[in-house]
Amino acid sequence: MKAVYRFSSVLKAVGIVLILLSLVLGLYALLNTGAGWASLNEGMARQGLQPGAFGRFIFDDHYLSALSIAAGTRDLPASERAERIRPCFASWFSRLEKAEEEAEKATVAEAIAQLRDGMDWNAYQERLNSMEELQESQELREILEYVNSLAAPPKKGKLGNLQAASQEPLLREAYDALVAEHGEEAGTWAEFMHVVYGLLQEDGSVRDLKAWFAGLSSQRYLEGLAALRREGSALSADSFSQLLQEMLETGKMDFEALLDRAVTTLGERYPGQNLGGSRQVRTVLAEVLPSLLEREDFDGSWGALADAMRSAAQENQQESISTWESRFLEEANAEADKRASISFISVFWSITAKYALMFLLGIALLLLSRFLHWAVTQRLLATRDTAGIQEDPDVLLRVEHLKQYFRSGDAVTKAVDDVSFFIRKGEVFGLVGESGCGKTTTGRTIINLYDPTEGDVYFEGLRISSTQNGLPVLRSQLRKEYKEKAAALRKQGRSAEAKALEKELKHRLRVAEDNALESSVEKSKCVDFYRQKRLKELKEEYDRDMASLSGTEAEERTRRYETERKVAAKDNVMARMQMIFQDPIASINPRMTVREIIAEGLIIRGVTDREYINRKVDEMLELVGLVREHADRYPHEFSGGQRQRIGIARAIIMEPDLIIADEPISALDVSIQAQVINLLNDLRERMGLTILFIAHNLSVVKYFSDRIAVMYFGKIVELADSDELFAHPLHPYTKSLLSAIPYPDPHYEKIRKRIEYVPARAHDYSVDTPSLREIVPGHYIHCNDAEFARYQQELAAETGRKEA
Repeated sequence: MKAVYRFSSVLKAVGIVLILLSLVLGLYALLNTGAGWASLNEGMARQGLQPGAFGRFIFDDHYLSALSIAAGTRDLPASERAERIRPCFASWFSRLEKAEEEAEKATVAEAIAQLRDGMDWNAYQERLNSMEELQESQELREILEYVNSLAAPPKKGKLGNLQAASQEPLLREAYDALVAEHGEEAGTWAEFMHVVYGLLQEDGSVRDLKAWFAGLSSQRYLEGLAALRREGSALSADSFSQLLQEMLETGKMDFEALLDRAVTTLGERYPGQNLGGSRQVRTVLAEVLPSLLEREDFDGSWGALADAMRSAAQENQQESISTWESRFLEEANAEADKRASISFISVFWSITAKYALMFLLGIALLLLSRFLHWAVTQRLLATRDTAGIQEDPDVLLRVEHLKQYFRSGDAVTKAVDDVSFFIRKGEVFGLVGESGCGKTTTGRTIINLYDPTEGDVYFEGLRISSTQNGLPVLRSQLRKEYKEKAAALRKQGRSAEAKALEKELKHRLRVAEDNALESSVEKSKCVDFYRQKRLKELKEEYDRDMASLSGTEAEERTRRYETERKVAAKDNVMARMQMIFQDPIASINPRMTVREIIAEGLIIRGVTDREYINRKVDEMLELVGLVREHADRYPHEFSGGQRQRIGIARAIIMEPDLIIADEPISALDVSIQAQVINLLNDLRERMGLTILFIAHNLSVVKYFSDRIAVMYFGKIVELADSDELFAHPLHPYTKSLLSAIPYPDPHYEKIRKRIEYVPARAHDYSVDTPSLREIVPGHYIHCNDAEFARYQQELAAETGRKEA
């Protein structure tokens, strides 16, 4: 179990380190990947995409990984470097390309749907049949396009998409020459164009049109004109309108096939010209076709269709996804080159790229650590029937070997060092000693304001303390002390004893770890035990009361029981212990009213009934000698004694069993001290309180306490009943304290002598170590064997003298 618990602690530490490291690296990533992230968002926005909630974290991983690769491939050509980092963005590019493809398909599908459902094809067909002039214009346009296509193609490069220059001036010049020579026999301009078209097709690949016209004989032209007039136009079947006409005549409205045939024909007629710009030709054709067919001036020629597509391509200057991808990769390479001079930057980027994974791993380790801790706790709880010890029914609080160490750098202060005592129910236990001896620290440790370094605190037999948090300080101090002892033994040549000390140290550490784990488990279980016990007590009390109540009284009692039951279900055993602090102004919030100060404990416990809270506050104010009107005032409006009464009311409103009064009268005037002491005495009798009274005024402690423990330098040096301690003080420090008590007798004060306590002269603990021992029933002394024998003789002699 210990191994699993330690392993869970290691997992917790590693998880915290990973989370902190991931936060630092994540901040660096967010500050240095902004340009790439903005570029990606721009590209995705074009396709109507969003990166997603966790897109930035995923992108940072991909982008930093790409930078790492780019930094290590600076010597390669730009194109190869781009291909090296392309896989890092494969998922993003795939989404963009798929979105682009889906958009193209949607555009085509929308156009086809419009052609199928939004066009009046009968009206269009009638318009085509009635447009003879349009047909002629269409044929002439097609002929001109054909002649233009025979001209020398433009040079490759940036001008590769430009169309050939119009050859109409050359045709006009040739026609005018024929008219001048033959007059009306040359025919009309339309006939001239048709004859030229037929002759050019006969001659095949003509590139130099000017030379061709120069070599064209009048005889050949006239023969061609005669044949044309006999056979009709040779171009009537070569137009986009003819494709539509064929589809309409067959009745098969296959627009997919129409688009495919149109794209093929346009590619053949206009080779080298990108009619789609940065988009697919088929998509642009589908976009322009519905609106083009509705235009009155559309003659159905391929040239008109190509012009419309060029115009649409020019209006849409947006670059394609493939072009954007190339530019994005170039920018990533350029970003890597900016910092490539740093030698370790590639490794750093590769580590930073996984900051999101580090964070998730850290969270996973923390959850696993928490689960293992819970599993160990449940296993230990299952093997324990109690959360403490079988206590004497009369004992409310027991403190066993309590230690409280504070570390500052390498120095350790032993504020409380092996303190043991118990407090019976209903008694006042006084804890006295000079300032700095550890009285207040003992009280604060008991009430869990501090976690003890070692030792146990039991409340009604339940262990309410845990040394889990104090274990590191104890472990460090034990190692330091044993190391010093072992070094001293080795210096004396006692190596065997030094080795034995090392084994003893391992045993002590193992025992401390076991106790820390057990105390942590039992402390958590004592809360459940207390809640179960408290709920059972409330139910028994409620059943007894309901047996004699009815009507309105029964309803009120039921309402009060429900409130108490809800509070008890979330209550903690520590609520039965309250503390009254030394400084009445420093221990209360000056910005809260008296009502808020006193009611704060109830609210923390979960009480939400405002009427109940106000009633309890008023009761407590009257109980401590204040009036209800004081509830809405602020602390600065009260005297020191009244403020201390407010502190007492804040403690007793929780209906505690034990009150730790930490020098509650030391900051008050003498007359006010008596009032507060009398108030505490009165509350003790009314509420059956048990009080741990911490003070340094022995006169007050004698009057108020049943038993008294004397502390010096973190240890209890003497403990006895109040009368016994004052009648038979044995320890030198106790005698020193008692000798310092002033008496209201000037004659006695003149002869009173102070007893000085110097530990070095009073004790010799170099060989025989001391411990707290019971010299007579109820009277304990911190001493070694020799002192114990001497104290016995001293006590016997003093008792004998008094009896005589």
